[in-house]
Amino acid sequence: MTGAAGQLGRWLVDRARRAGHEVVAVELPAVVGQHSDGVRWRGADLTVLDEARAALAGVHAVAHLGALTSPGAAPEPEVHRTNVEATYNVLLAAEEHGLASVCTASSINAIGGIYSRRPRYDYFPLDEEHPSYCEDAYGLSKWIGEQQSAAFARRRPEVPFSALRFHALREDARAAAQGPDSDPEARWRDLWGWTSFDAAAAACLLALRRDVPGHAVYHVVASTTMCAVPSEELARRFYPEVPLRAPLPGGAGFYRGDKALAELGWDSRDEHPSLGAAER
Repeated sequence: MTGAAGQLGRWLVDRARRAGHEVVAVELPAVVGQHSDGVRWRGADLTVLDEARAALAGVHAVAHLGALTSPGAAPEPEVHRTNVEATYNVLLAAEEHGLASVCTASSINAIGGIYSRRPRYDYFPLDEEHPSYCEDAYGLSKWIGEQQSAAFARRRPEVPFSALRFHALREDARAAAQGPDSDPEARWRDLWGWTSFDAAAAACLLALRRDVPGHAVYHVVASTTMCAVPSEELARRFYPEVPLRAPLPGGAGFYRGDKALAELGWDSRDEHPSLGAAER
C-alpha cells in the first residue's frame, strides 16, 4: 500500500496484518518505517514513475492512499500535480506488474464540498452518480483520479478498480460528535459527514477482495452525521433549494452507502467492522 505511514495508512497496515496479509508499505523515503513482522517498507516518490514501478514490484494488489490531503497542504499547483501524477504512476505500475486488484483513495470532495465557496448539490441523499462541481485543486485531483482509475479499468477489463470516497476521517463517533466540527455552522459545506479510520481501513481491504471486474466509485461515509441537529432540519436550514429524494430521519447521513454495502459488504453503520472471512 502507499501512504502507509499516514493516519489511515497506519490503520490499514494494522488491519491487513491482523487479517494475515503480508504488507509492502510504501512511503516517502524520509518517513519510511522499519521492517517488522509481516511488513516490508519501501521508500518511493510516487511522482517519479521508475520509483513507483520499483515500489510495486512483486505485490499482488495495491491500496493507493499516498496523497496531499487538502488544497492547503502545499501551493495549489503542487497539490494538483502531486496527486494526479502519483495516481497515474501507481495505476501504470500496477498495470505493468499485472496486479490483480487496485483500490484508490478518493474523497467526497471529488464532487465539491468543504473547499467550495458555495457547494452545489442537486439532491439529497447523495449517490455516487451525482455530478461533480468541485472548484479546488484537491477536489479536482481526486475527481481526476477517479477518471484515471476508470481509464485503466477500460485497458484491463478483467481487473477490479475501486475508488473509495472517504470523508473527514475521525477516531470514532465520539470524537466526531465532540469536536468543533459538530457545530452545524462548521461543516455545512460538506454535509456534516465523517468516517472512522477503522471503517475506512476495512473498506480498503474489502475493495481489494472485490471479485467483480471494472471501475467503481463508492461512498465510504458513516451512516450518521457528526451533528446533533436532525438532518432534515439541517437540509431545510442550509439547503432549502435542494430536493429530498428519500427521507433523512434523525441524524441520517447525507451520503448513501447502499452501493458499498451491496458490492463490498461494507456497512456504513459499523465504525469498527469485524475481521470477517470476506476481508481475508
